[in-house]
Amino acid sequence: MASLRKILFVCDKNECTSFGRLTINLVKAVAKEFEPHVLWLKTPKFFGCSSDEKKSGDAEGLPYTSHEVWAKSLYTGYLSFRSPLKKLVKKIAPEIVFFIRPELGFLVPVVKGRTKTVMFVHDTFAETLYPNSLKFKLLNLFYIRPTVKADSFVYNSAWTRGEAALHFGSQMSQKPGTVIGCPIDSEMFNKPAQTPNFTEKKAFLRKFGIKNFDGMCLNVSLDEPRKNIETFFEMARLRPHIAFVRVGKFSERLRAIVNEKKLYNVYHFSEFQAHELRDFYRHSDLMVYPSLLEGFGLPPIEAIACGTPAVGAATSAVKENLEGVCPLIDPPTDAEAYAKVLDRVLAGENVVDNEKAAALLDRCSMKSFSQRVTTFFSTL
Repeated sequence: MASLRKILFVCDKNECTSFGRLTINLVKAVAKEFEPHVLWLKTPKFFGCSSDEKKSGDAEGLPYTSHEVWAKSLYTGYLSFRSPLKKLVKKIAPEIVFFIRPELGFLVPVVKGRTKTVMFVHDTFAETLYPNSLKFKLLNLFYIRPTVKADSFVYNSAWTRGEAALHFGSQMSQKPGTVIGCPIDSEMFNKPAQTPNFTEKKAFLRKFGIKNFDGMCLNVSLDEPRKNIETFFEMARLRPHIAFVRVGKFSERLRAIVNEKKLYNVYHFSEFQAHELRDFYRHSDLMVYPSLLEGFGLPPIEAIACGTPAVGAATSAVKENLEGVCPLIDPPTDAEAYAKVLDRVLAGENVVDNEKAAALLDRCSMKSFSQRVTTFFSTL
């Protein structure tokens, strides 16, 4: 029997991060048609103690060969990651080397010409949102700009593909590329056998010290200006009888906003295990996602998969994914408009188009994602 084609995924984040989980999902997507390898570029920020190279597999037992190389940070890895990558490519001779994000673009020239190179482009935020930041100027110049040397590109959304074409120009836009999207973990994020009623929701919230509210809104986000968390907080001010729960780092900037507005109905959780996040999705009345810019935007889709309605901003890839599925707000800073959607939900109205939601979830399934990935790889 003919041996499978080899593919090497290169990732610098652990399996608990979005990029690490995406790497594992890509392994799942190609496991039947490729012999997958993963090179983990390990740093103390994202990984624990070093360990020897080993045979590994994901939770479902899908085999892949795991390799690792260590550095103090991605910045020192600018020099120290190059030689190990070149040696590994020579050793295993993969047909494709797949880089998980543009920040690893500095490694593309290392293997260019030795194998086919593919870069996953998620957004252009680091390059475009911080024009006056010396850190991001240097990151763009030395780490991201070599991204254009890849042989082909995959994108998480059509919006990202368009933005990347504008920013990187013809060196990227004229090369082979396709939108593969991002999958959700439907085995984790799915509807419960029975939708929690009002009493069950209140009991769930009490376990986390959230008491005496008539409902709960959820937001999952980083603390970045583009996430428009201020509008979520303003929504909390407008509806003080509702608990507003945010999953994400509670920075001093956000703390100051909460204190200034005296938002006693806002609760923060720095992080959850996946099953805890799922349970919060299931027991929320509404997932609020007012982000101004998203390359994809998984949280509202995960919430819908869990049977919870969502409302988002009519912007970027959020609009691309959710238009017609659930309410979208324009302008995205109109807190009262979000609050009125909440009022409709609490009044018992179904604000989600079930048919379009089902189509969205099918498009975000691992099966559909795998088909798109393997179809594109078959053209390389």
